Amino acid sequence: MSVKSQVQVAEEALRQALINALAEGDEEFLSELFTEYQHVSDLNRKVSSKISIDPNFSFTLSSDYLNTDRLGGDLDAMDNIVNFPDGNIHISGGEGDDHITFS
Repeated sequence: MSVKSQVQVAEEALRQALINALAEGDEEFLSELFTEYQHVSDLNRKVSSKISIDPNFSFTLSSDYLNTDRLGGDLDAMDNIVNFPDGNIHISGGEGDDHITFS
């Protein structure tokens, strides 16, 4: 197990001990349990923030299908996939006749 996961387990164990002490009325341990819980919780935040992804990563995307010479050029491969007819199209059936206009 990693340091991060061990500290998370310790924080959860102290939290459960604190809950049980409250439920069982063991008031003599509450103050110390709460103090230790705060310490481990702070440590958990430090460990979690230290193990993070570097935001200064480099990302490049290249493809034979990308055309970045003009706006929308990368969509050229999708041109004319569906050929819509010009003018009004009559659709019969249903409760009435419908017309769709492509322009």
